[in-house]
Amino acid sequence: MKKAAILVLVLLAFLVLSCGKNASSDASFGKSASEDSRKSDRQRFGKTGSPNSAIPVEITFAVRGDISSFLMYSSTLETEQTVNIYSQIAGLVEKLFVEEGQWVEKGQPLLQLEQREYLLAAEKARVAYEKQQADFQRLTALKHKNLLSDEEYDNARLTLKQAELDWKQAELNLDYTIVRSPINGVVGERLVNLGDRIQPSTNLFVISNLAQKVVKVFVPQNEMAKVYRRQPAVITSDVLPEQQFTGWVKRISPIVDAQSGTFKVTVGVKDPRGDLKPGMFVNVQLIVDTHKNTTIIPKAALIYENERSYFFILKNDTATKVLLQRGFEDAEKVEIMNPIAPGTPIVVVGQNGLKDGSRVRVIDIARYPWQQNWPEELAQRFRRTGPRGKPSLPRKPEARGRPRAPETQNPR
Repeated sequence: MKKAAILVLVLLAFLVLSCGKNASSDASFGKSASEDSRKSDRQRFGKTGSPNSAIPVEITFAVRGDISSFLMYSSTLETEQTVNIYSQIAGLVEKLFVEEGQWVEKGQPLLQLEQREYLLAAEKARVAYEKQQADFQRLTALKHKNLLSDEEYDNARLTLKQAELDWKQAELNLDYTIVRSPINGVVGERLVNLGDRIQPSTNLFVISNLAQKVVKVFVPQNEMAKVYRRQPAVITSDVLPEQQFTGWVKRISPIVDAQSGTFKVTVGVKDPRGDLKPGMFVNVQLIVDTHKNTTIIPKAALIYENERSYFFILKNDTATKVLLQRGFEDAEKVEIMNPIAPGTPIVVVGQNGLKDGSRVRVIDIARYPWQQNWPEELAQRFRRTGPRGKPSLPRKPEARGRPRAPETQNPR
């Protein structure tokens, strides 16, 4: 009994010691969790205890430049000279001299028909002409001796003339066995093969003069007063989004189509490098008016709310929301009538997540090709120091291509 009591006391002591150790561990764990929570809160709220809510954004600068009001239309690019080549005679295609994509000069041979039949016909006509010429010389001698009547002499002369014409026709048909290009241009299509038997109605080639390109657009009749000859134009293509091509109004049709209520305007296109190809779908902007040396910003900066447009300017590290007072605009930029000085930082990326007065952190500066009056000194200083004197941007700004802003019609 005494041994059993001692054993019970030992077990009770062991249990008391174990509980004390576990309580100490729980207290230590609670203390550690509390410290981690406070540390996390300090990282999240900062030293002052307020949320660190600076939003990363990308900016550019308002600049001065030229912008135009325009009428925009879409159509396909054409060449001023495009011809379908036909043969004057029937025959079998014996030789092909050109292929698609090859440049040809006016008068250059394109193909040759089988010539033997036409050679024989030309030789036969020549012989007939020489025989008639010899007969006419004998009859002329008789006429001089008054041994031939005037009627017989006139018939002989006309017969000789007819033989001469038959010979010339046979020679011409022989020359027609070689089909030649009527213009300078590029072979767009070859529609025949060696061995084909062709007729005068058979289309052989399509040749286009790529040096003269035009776009034919159809303008509503209520815009007639805004269109005039030699009016400047800008041509763009989604295939070449980084390029713009200059043009001018070449011809204006005086007839309004009764069904569509439009009239045809032919716009010439300057494309010295040949980047545009016939058949391309292009946009044509007929420039109506131009505002020079005005304040412009990229369309990429705009946000749209309830049929109104806004943008954000940067003051120190705070974004201020501004209602856009719109002037002229095009696919890339918009004129602002707000009293904002050139060089003002404008948010172009990240603005959709901003509110008026939001704190921001600049991570990059965007530069667009049309920003000619770029504030280089301001950009470099801003890049080195950031909005509040802190190092901000790790690299130099790079020029941006045309932004994919929604195209809107200019205010007329």
